[in-house]
Amino acid sequence: MKKSKIIAIIGIVASISIIIVLVSINSRPYLNVSQVASNPSRYNNREIQVIGIVEGFSGGNFNLTENEYSILIDLNGIPVPSDLDNGIKVVVTGIFNSSLILVASQILTQCS
Repeated sequence: MKKSKIIAIIGIVASISIIIVLVSINSRPYLNVSQVASNPSRYNNREIQVIGIVEGFSGGNFNLTENEYSILIDLNGIPVPSDLDNGIKVVVTGIFNSSLILVASQILTQCS
């Protein structure tokens, strides 16, 4: 093979590898409440996205639950979606601490 073809192949492989690494670093899959609550030290001081059911909401902090697992959601003054209500499934993004508290930076509700 010519030297230019080898360099081109190496460049393509390197580009694909870099793209895969960047996508995997920037993707934050939704975690279940049970995943986080059963191993809180794994997520301590990390930004995570957790999906669960709203319980105990009356305008302030609430619990995000899944079966017997629960995480306290600290709203910390963020805007709350107008359709946030008990019993609905939401995704909460925020910084988690191993005391099972998630300081929310965003709450996503399902569109109806």
